[in-house]
Amino acid sequence: MSEPASEPLLRRTDHAPFDQLFAEGAEALADGSYGIQAVPTEGDRRWGVSALLRPDSRAAAHLERLTREAAAVAGDGHWLTGAIDNSHLTMRALEHPRDGIGDDDPCVARYADALRAAAVGVRPLTFEVTGLTLTRLSVMACAMPVDEAADRLSAAYAQALGPDAWLEKEFHREIWYLNLVHFAAAIRDPHRLIDWVAERRRMPPIRLRVTEVEIATWRFTGTGMTPRRLAATVLG
Repeated sequence: MSEPASEPLLRRTDHAPFDQLFAEGAEALADGSYGIQAVPTEGDRRWGVSALLRPDSRAAAHLERLTREAAAVAGDGHWLTGAIDNSHLTMRALEHPRDGIGDDDPCVARYADALRAAAVGVRPLTFEVTGLTLTRLSVMACAMPVDEAADRLSAAYAQALGPDAWLEKEFHREIWYLNLVHFAAAIRDPHRLIDWVAERRRMPPIRLRVTEVEIATWRFTGTGMTPRRLAATVLG
């Protein structure tokens, strides 16, 4: 699989972006400028149809425990994005939110065809979750690919999408990650949450395996955004 010429070097294993996010997130929590999530509506920029990597059940259960611990520190009203039904790594966002996506949606059919083409010969992907970080919007788990397969698949998918890659054409994902808690209310004790995440910046690695890639849209369930599968391709 060849990568698009515009893509930078593969394999996202640099911790520096996570360190920068933590510094910015801690500052935002400390001064009260952190973001508050709202339920997306049609035309918003986030939570549209995306290509997702879903963690294996063992890793997902471990991440859900961390999610619930983080939420207990953050307080009530936040989104449990790392709950088992919600947990994911985003490979690529494909469009902005829209209503009325049916089983025969032509855009989804093209996204799925491109995914099948990009995934030919690709075996299941493996990551290691090495610790947590903080952003202005969330508590995040840091994922490191164990080899170049995930980044090569991501680049191949961008190429296979052609014009349908428009949304992230000028955007390069520097990191792989799983959001655990999105802030959707006031944080009970911001400094306590900063300290809680700081103590977990490095953890014993959690091995995470991905056996298929999912094309999904999103629905709000009251405690977070849950993906609704539209199509999927099995790896290997």
